Amino acid sequence: RGVRAHTDPGRIRQDVEGLLENALRVVPAGAPIVLALRSAAGAAVVEVRDGGPGLTDEDLAVAFERGALYQRYKGVRKVGSGLGLALAARLVRRLGGRIEAGHAPEGGARFTVYLPLTST
Repeated sequence: RGVRAHTDPGRIRQDVEGLLENALRVVPAGAPIVLALRSAAGAAVVEVRDGGPGLTDEDLAVAFERGALYQRYKGVRKVGSGLGLALAARLVRRLGGRIEAGHAPEGGARFTVYLPLTST
């Protein structure tokens, strides 16, 4: 049985693609990238997890602040523009959901998007 969320399919695709692009940027060859979908506690849950270098607890606290991770990792590892995670968080909130950053069981970063389930 599928998971049905009340959302804008184009926007959630944009969000997930951005999270996957971030993972692809930092994950070394041969390390896993996982895209998972499930339902939990009245929400559709989309997870992007990877086996890359991950984030520190301090990084997790500022992950969705514009440019925060860019400033920390510029010159240390591949970084994007510094806008992606802030835009992802804003977009998820506009869709009526929420997003969290955490540590992935694969050893890297985990980004979890929660969206309201449809009632049908």
